Amino acid sequence: MLAAPAVSRTSSTRWPDIHGVPVPVYDEAEHAVWRTLIGRQRALWPGRACDEYLQAIADTGLICERIPRLADISDRIAAHTGWQLVRVDGIVPDDEFFAMLAERRFPSTDFIRDAADLDYTPAPDIFHDLVGHAPLLIHPRFAAFFQQFGEAGVRAHSLGHPVRHALARLYWYTVEFGLIRTGEGLRIYGAGILSSHQEVGYSLSDATRKHAFDPDLIARTDYDVWHLQDELFVIDSFDALEAGFARWTEQAGLSG
Repeated sequence: MLAAPAVSRTSSTRWPDIHGVPVPVYDEAEHAVWRTLIGRQRALWPGRACDEYLQAIADTGLICERIPRLADISDRIAAHTGWQLVRVDGIVPDDEFFAMLAERRFPSTDFIRDAADLDYTPAPDIFHDLVGHAPLLIHPRFAAFFQQFGEAGVRAHSLGHPVRHALARLYWYTVEFGLIRTGEGLRIYGAGILSSHQEVGYSLSDATRKHAFDPDLIARTDYDVWHLQDELFVIDSFDALEAGFARWTEQAGLSG
């Protein structure tokens, strides 16, 4: 097992402290969207989501009837691994995104999708960011991998390294659409699957092609954000994910 990186629990001055950000006033229709989404996903997770995720989403208090405050969720995550949430308006530029991850900061929006867009929203909303991404930030090995990913991205962008384009694919097929092998069979850990009503069942069906985790193959595998994902990659453990990514970055000349 790789050693976990040292964790800083101090706030970065690069991004506003989540506790000083105004909290949106959600109306009842928006809270109803959250309840519908969490209720639908919660019914699908047993036997499909990995145990680490199921434990983490309970520990972060995200099984709730109303849209939670980002600061409350951030505090719960920070108590476990030092990761914190940063409120953003939407998708951030790649270089800034990697810099956030390298400092154990995860960007989250605070708007929720419209009731007409329950099944898919191309722009990440608070449901995707919190329910999909936030839980595993409290898992030590995934948290370490995610920081490692950010550090590699920072180096790739600072060097103008061509491998920076492959990082988008590696992110997609692990953080967003990753599967993990367990003693009970394949389970889901990817945020894009766990927060999607359609992807949960589809990902584990015979309709998808499942490959062993291979960073080189992933770097050559394109993806389409507008369709259900047909190609998926399976890790053996979060230790293996972290170690495999570390080997790949070293071979690419991006190791620290």
